[in-house]
Amino acid sequence: MANQLDKVIMCPICLDTMTKPILQCETGHSMCGDCITSNSVKSCPQCRGPISKTRNYQLEQIIENIPKSLRGPCFFADKGCKYLLLPTEKADHEAECKNRKFLCEGRKFAKWKCEWFGSYTELEKHFKQVHRNNMEYKMQMDLSVDLKKDHRDVQIISFFNGAQYFWYKFMVDVAQEKVFWVFQFIGPKKQAKNYYYEFEVSDGPIRKFKVTEICDNDVARAESLFKEERCVALSFTTVRSYLNEKGKLPIKFRIMTAKKHNEASK
Repeated sequence: MANQLDKVIMCPICLDTMTKPILQCETGHSMCGDCITSNSVKSCPQCRGPISKTRNYQLEQIIENIPKSLRGPCFFADKGCKYLLLPTEKADHEAECKNRKFLCEGRKFAKWKCEWFGSYTELEKHFKQVHRNNMEYKMQMDLSVDLKKDHRDVQIISFFNGAQYFWYKFMVDVAQEKVFWVFQFIGPKKQAKNYYYEFEVSDGPIRKFKVTEICDNDVARAESLFKEERCVALSFTTVRSYLNEKGKLPIKFRIMTAKKHNEASK
């Protein structure tokens, strides 16, 4: 029953519980009015039909009347968080709340000397202006990989013009003789499970190595994901076997919603 209710009240744009005003497409699918406006959505993500101005007052009432007796506001409510939480949910949620303040992920993961501290909405601007970020959610490139020294890199990925953000993390570990990649959703773990990534290295049109993995969120330590190999993990031997004539590694990847994967497999 709880899972069915989650599906009914989940916005197909932000993949979170819908908030007022809730608007409908001409077919009757509902979504957050704020999501429509902030992401310039012109057609319904579910049926591709036109968005109407009809408000779903009934669904708004249903969401408002979900039992709140033991629930309290998030610590970041004054920053815009609308969640009402049980005491057992509070600590986990606040650790991953999008309204929290963020340290530069380059400082945390790659040990960059960056003192930046800011909000979720400022992450992309910071990485593009200060760290020359140029990563997209779907890319193909020849990557320089130096297997002689440890190395870490992190970049931010905007998914559909900032509808969501992800971290791209890359690590060379000389002691283990392995190279790792992982893509982490920035936000709640519950939402992260709605996304997955495909990653491929290739040597011509036939010889390929491909990994498909579900995204974890940004609270998960990348080092733990690497240790458990819930990521892309290649040995130095494998990496060397795929280097092209310029000594670079041909890779391509894309981030996708699990919904699209389920529809394609039907």
